[in-house]
Amino acid sequence: MKKSSLLCIAVALSVLVSGCASTGSGSVNPNLKKDEPKFFSKSGGTACLIGASIAGLACLGIKDDNKASACLIAATAGCAAAMTANYMLDKTRANYHNLEDQLDASKKQVQDSINSTTTLKETSEQTLADDQAEVERIKSNIKAGTASKADLEKKLSDMEANLAYMRKRLESDKSTLNEYKSLRDSLNNGEGGKPATNSRDAQRKSEELDQEIAKLEHSIEELENSIVNYANSTSIVKGDVSQISI
Repeated sequence: MKKSSLLCIAVALSVLVSGCASTGSGSVNPNLKKDEPKFFSKSGGTACLIGASIAGLACLGIKDDNKASACLIAATAGCAAAMTANYMLDKTRANYHNLEDQLDASKKQVQDSINSTTTLKETSEQTLADDQAEVERIKSNIKAGTASKADLEKKLSDMEANLAYMRKRLESDKSTLNEYKSLRDSLNNGEGGKPATNSRDAQRKSEELDQEIAKLEHSIEELENSIVNYANSTSIVKGDVSQISI
């Protein structure tokens, strides 16, 4: 196999490892992950693996001097495509045999996302309160000579890891929200491949799905506000660290 072909595969796998499957755990508070959505932690990563691998291998046929760049683009696109609308729609098509059941199942997925988003919001707020208390304790200990700047730097590092994780979850939740909307539209347009057994029931269930999607959108907005508060606190701690002499 040519070196350029090997490079293509390496690039595809690199995209997979660094951009798709990894959640960048580091020193993230484990409480933030206690209700991590399955799509974020497992299904999405698996779909990404398939998409990126297929796209990466497909790029081996490209015959130009920019093969590595083409592979990178192909693997990234493959990852994104596999993780989004097609994944949800194909799964819904395969598992449910009429439109009403498809709409019910979609509503349940949205409700699960609402629960995980709400849990992260509540946990992020508790984490912020705990972190602020610990920061004050460390600062008091520094003044007393029983702690050092390094202790506060370590706490800042943990907070930055928490913040990065929250932001990644928020980004994932927003993307998932868009895919739920796309899935809903596809089902309403008959792309689910299954007819309704009762048009009135299907219409009612479609309206119920709309309501749950609106609730998820509101939940994501609340989560984003909580993350902004955590980011502001992290910035304050960063300023505190910079003001402490070694």
